[in-house]
Amino acid sequence: MNENSVWQKAQTIELEVAKDILPEFDIGFDRKIPTDIEKEMRSFVAWMEENYRIPITLWVDFEYKHYLIRRDGKRVGYLFYWADFSSYPVFDNKNDIPQIKLPVRTEHSSIEEILISFIEAITDYYAWICNEIEKYEQDEKDVEEILQAYMRYRG
Repeated sequence: MNENSVWQKAQTIELEVAKDILPEFDIGFDRKIPTDIEKEMRSFVAWMEENYRIPITLWVDFEYKHYLIRRDGKRVGYLFYWADFSSYPVFDNKNDIPQIKLPVRTEHSSIEEILISFIEAITDYYAWICNEIEKYEQDEKDVEEILQAYMRYRG
């Protein structure tokens, strides 16, 4: 991963974060999601928290859907919602915690494809943390590198 990657930058960035905003994922699962899929997503989240800094709580809602639909009608593999910092690098409003919505169904998507969408969404989160969300473009190499590192860990 190159040193200009938002993944690398976000690991060292210093933010002022309110004490009641925890450095972790906060995840929720649709009840229809099969146990094995939920277990895989929980495993990935645990791996992420062990290996990467999550400076501001990141809410993730796993939805039992094939895809999500943006406001413009386009089908997508994830949605990332964020609020702008009131004054960068201070993040003190718990109501502005970023959120990912991720569709999780394996009838038409493999676990790897779902993980790629999740990694892309986390990349958006890191771009937001680095205050680069408006100008950042996804780097497929970074996404693939994170996926492969997790797959090696998973065995």
